[in-house]
This record gives sequence, structure tokens and C-alpha cells, in this order.
Amino acid sequence: MYLASKPISIQARVALLTAFCMFWLLYTSMLYASPRPATPLKATDGTGLLDQFGTIVYQTQHAAAARLYIIANGHRSAISGASVAETLQAQVETFRIGEWLINQNRIDVLLPEGFFGVKGTANTISRHREPIDNQMLQAALADTSVFVNAELLLHRNYGIGLSQIEDRTLYRQVRDRLLSSRESISLLSPGLTDELAYLQKLRTARILQAAPEVIESAYQQGRITAPNAMLTIGLSHLEDIIAFLEAGEINMAALNTTDSNYPPQLTGLEPFKTRVNVTVIVPNSLIGYRI
Repeated sequence: MYLASKPISIQARVALLTAFCMFWLLYTSMLYASPRPATPLKATDGTGLLDQFGTIVYQTQHAAAARLYIIANGHRSAISGASVAETLQAQVETFRIGEWLINQNRIDVLLPEGFFGVKGTANTISRHREPIDNQMLQAALADTSVFVNAELLLHRNYGIGLSQIEDRTLYRQVRDRLLSSRESISLLSPGLTDELAYLQKLRTARILQAAPEVIESAYQQGRITAPNAMLTIGLSHLEDIIAFLEAGEINMAALNTTDSNYPPQLTGLEPFKTRVNVTVIVPNSLIGYRI
């Protein structure tokens, strides 16, 4: 016998979305703001080619000197800090992809979503080290007693730098909007879902827009030896990123609201047409997933 389940109310759905987004923002901010010291993992054995860990899903080929490698990523639970099987494997694969790019002399800096500040590159990036044992790598990434992810392990084990790519003001606007929504049930309206979707899409756009300038600045300052970088970002952002790149512009409609904080957005992406090539890679464990 089929028993119809009681539908979840709109307010309940919005409340769940708000709670998830708030925990995610707070978690990523805390993750990079004050990570506990960790001893670099020791390399032991194992090698691999890029296609063992990731699949190239989008790529541009212009006569450009710079290249941005965008790697889709899986996030730990914002509440418990634990990794589900797909997330843990995606983190392992993200590390391996970054490791491969470092050893191929293709990147000198990492641009992680949710990271603020700068963690400088070591005097000499430790390229061509023996890969870290898979068991040790999985254990390190599964450890919830410390804040760690693939990017931090790449920084600690290879000396590659981390640079901020996020718009801090926009990030805080999203966070504050979520916090204020929790304080008043009256703000949990159906429009909140649209507002959060708009802000997240705008965050994605700003991250993409900022990448060429961040890379060029680091290169001109001598902090990196080649104008190439690896940007790690949640898988759910890729659809918008690829759409923006294919259109050659950021084009977002205004929300149907009297609030002036959600205006239309129209900005060109000229650097990606002439100066910066893009390669988008999805870890193999995330192919077919939407997170």
C-alpha cells in the first residue's frame, strides 16, 4: 500500500536551507582562520597520472600565458566535521590532482574557496617528492580532531602558497543574512531561497572575476614563478562558472523584489578571452554527483 508522506512546509524547507548554509559558511571560515598545527605527512610510495584521480570537463585554449585550474571539491559536514565516503575520496583525489600539478610545474599557488589571508610559498616548492601513502592520506583527511583539508595538506607538505580569492564583504553579507534570518521567524519567507541563490551565484561570479588579478599580482610581486594557479571550489558552483565562461560575461537578472541589494549584474570576462586559459577538473568520485 502506498502511503503519501506529509509534505514539508515552505518555512521548514527554508529553515533547513538557512541552517545548512550558515553552518557551511561558519565552518569554512573557521577552517582556514585558525588551523591547528600539524606535522607534514611523510611521503612513502605510490604514483599516479591525472586521469586516475580527475576528469577534465571543460577547457579553453587561447594564446594565453596564464592558466587557472579549477578543481571541484567535496566539503566535510559543516555540523560534525566528518566526511562521508564520497567527500573523503574527493578530498583524496583533490590532493592527488594538486600534487600532480605541482610535480608537473604547472601551479605555484592555491586559491581555496572560503580562505582569507595569505599563507606564503616556501623558498623552494618541494616538487617531485614521493607521493604520500594513500592510507596515511585518508587517515589525515578523515581526522576530525584538527581542521584540515586537501589544500592545507598540499601547503604543509609541498610548501605551495595559499591566497585569498573570496570577496570578504560579500562573504560576510551572506553570513549576516543567514544569521539574521535565524533570529526572526518572520524572515523565513519563500523569497529567502531566491535571495540565497542570488548571493551564492554572485559569490561564484566574484571569485571567478578575481582570479586573473590575484594570479597576476602574485606573479608581478615575484611570489610565484609562473602565472598559473589552482582554484578549489564546491562542485555546485561549476555549472555557473562554466556558463559564465562560455558566455564570456557575468549576466545575472535582478530579483523580483523591492530590495535594492539584488540588482542585475552585467560584467565582461575579458581576461578569460585573451590572457587566462581555464581547465576545469572534477574528481572522479564526484562525477555524476551534485552537491
